[in-house]
Amino acid sequence: MLNLAKRAAFAAALLLASAAAWCGEQPKAPPLPADESSLLAILKSDVGLKEKADACRQLARVGTKNAVPVLAALLGDEKLSHMARYALEPIPDPAVDEALRDALGKVKGRPLIGIIGSLGVRRDAKATEALVKLLADAEPEVAQGAARALGKIGTPEAAEAIQAALPKTAERNQVAFFEGLFRCAEALTATGEREKAMAIYDKVRAVPNAPQQVRGGALRGAALTREKEGIPLLIAAIKGEDYVLTEAAARTAIEMPFPEVTKAITDELAKLPADQQILMTLTLGKRADATAVPALLALTKGGEKAVRVAAIRALPEIGSAAAVPGLASLIGDPEKDVATAALDALSGLPGKEADAAVVAMLDDKDPKARAIAIDLLGQRRVAGAFAALLKTADDADETLRLASLKALGELATAENLPALIDRLVKAKTPTESKAAETALASLCTRLAVPASGTVVIVKAVYGVFPDGPLVDVTAKVAEMVKAGAASVEASNGNFGDPMNGKPKRFRIEYTINGRTEIKTVDENDTVTFTTRVAPPAVVDALCAAIPQAPPSPKLALLRVLRATSSPKALDAVRAAAADANAEVKDAATAILCDWPTPEALPDVAKLAKSAATPREKILAVRGLFRLIPIQESTVEQKLAALKEATAMAERPEEKKLALAALGAIPSPDSLALVLPQMDTAAFKEEACAAAVAIAEKIVKSHPAQVADAMQKVAAETANKQLAKRANGLLGQARRAAPKK
Repeated sequence: MLNLAKRAAFAAALLLASAAAWCGEQPKAPPLPADESSLLAILKSDVGLKEKADACRQLARVGTKNAVPVLAALLGDEKLSHMARYALEPIPDPAVDEALRDALGKVKGRPLIGIIGSLGVRRDAKATEALVKLLADAEPEVAQGAARALGKIGTPEAAEAIQAALPKTAERNQVAFFEGLFRCAEALTATGEREKAMAIYDKVRAVPNAPQQVRGGALRGAALTREKEGIPLLIAAIKGEDYVLTEAAARTAIEMPFPEVTKAITDELAKLPADQQILMTLTLGKRADATAVPALLALTKGGEKAVRVAAIRALPEIGSAAAVPGLASLIGDPEKDVATAALDALSGLPGKEADAAVVAMLDDKDPKARAIAIDLLGQRRVAGAFAALLKTADDADETLRLASLKALGELATAENLPALIDRLVKAKTPTESKAAETALASLCTRLAVPASGTVVIVKAVYGVFPDGPLVDVTAKVAEMVKAGAASVEASNGNFGDPMNGKPKRFRIEYTINGRTEIKTVDENDTVTFTTRVAPPAVVDALCAAIPQAPPSPKLALLRVLRATSSPKALDAVRAAAADANAEVKDAATAILCDWPTPEALPDVAKLAKSAATPREKILAVRGLFRLIPIQESTVEQKLAALKEATAMAERPEEKKLALAALGAIPSPDSLALVLPQMDTAAFKEEACAAAVAIAEKIVKSHPAQVADAMQKVAAETANKQLAKRANGLLGQARRAAPKK
């Protein structure tokens, strides 16, 4: 019994817990004492089941021989027997074994099954005789538990007892008896008694009509225990007609570390039926023994497609560079699945040795082999292959030159930039020049670094995409950017919750330094307002190459420079627009008119007024309509510039672009300019689209003008989706209008 002081403390803790519950607080159990005597006192008291179970849990850590009698008294308790054994099992004292053996003859049902298990856990050899008697128990769980416990005890006597009882036991008990025998064999192997373990496995293997898992387990144990001498057992099973044993042999072969296993399997590989061949290729792949490569490659050369593919797929797991030539020869195989598997295998073959083997293929006399090597070097991203590929870029075969340039673009680094520029300048054909340009552009894109700049928010929407409620948050995001925000979190905290319980997304279109960016992120993700620009060293190298370049490469360099959007690159394009070569001048003018940032606007405006040809004027006017909306100026200045540009537009195509440009300017004045164009059939739909684009940005600030405009759009447009947007804006405008 607890002493008076401890009883009082325990009662006080319970009262506090009860009071906490009345006050709405979560009740907390009083902390358990850490000393053994107090825990035993709890077990002897009349406290609840949970407290006693918790005390047993503590005793599993701190219990000694002194705890055994108290815990043993609970072994027959249906509710506490499990926790009592949980506490007893870790106590390192023979008294525990005595208590458990004593309880065997006194308890029944679930507690008895648990005690049998605990005797097995403690590997109490003295319990063998009592457990052997229970092998014949009429209760299946008792007999099965006794077999498993004897298996854990693992003595020769335990094994003999299970073997003797096996023929007499009910069929439903047999798997547990076999499990006990396997455990005995494992224990005997661990103590160095391999002969006895082998005898057990061999006897189980001889049992007629044993379950599948038993036959497989017996074969595995017999082979592993014999070590190298077990290899013939595996080969016999692999060659046999019992697929259960064949699979067991395959799994076991993976576990055996001896190189003789690989040799034995590869010696038989070509003679096996297709199913066994496939299984053995998988096994050889898992063994990762390079000596299997020749045998696997031999299988890939002919025969059933499934076998060939399986052999190919095993080779990357082995990872030997010796497989490279053989796999390369299969890429052109008429069987598509074989060719695809070979290419995948070559791409995935790991290691520097494999890389070196692919590089060595570049010297092959066969052009097909060289082509395969070039493609693989690009796929494998072999960083050290640049010099070798640069050499093949001079191959007499143009197909190989083009493939080499493509791979060079994928592998090049900053230090390779001069070499790629040189390849472009010295290109032998227009096709080769285009390939070199693509490679150079690819490198410049990879070398680009994040950069910040002037941000203009074009459109921002938050909500349940694509069909749920969406909120236009353009003005809100613009305010945040104006206040200095370099990023915006897509969250309900920033934009409200359009639909509770549904995941939201955020879509934003903005320009940064005149470059348009469109991003969509999930709720709680962040959009950072950055773009990517080419480093100055890249721009310098490209600009330096232009003066000496022939006309065709010069045009390619100018196109690459356009993608950099650099001020220095723009200067180079300006200079080229005055080039003496007509072709260069014409192309540079087109690039200037298509320049992505508004720094080119003065040049384009000048060209629009002084164009020497109709084509130049068309290009310049189109450039104006694109650049004017993204320049840094007031709405009034933009509208004035657009009116002037529109006056220069002579064709319907450019006039439609003028409407699109007006649609990018959020102002009631731009809306007023667009509306009359709805009355012209040729421009009606473009005018309607521009009006809706403007209205979406100004509906809150100018609801009256938006309402009038959207009524007209809804009535005029033939585009159902546009009409739906217009009607939605009309409703917003009416709700936002001041109440009369």
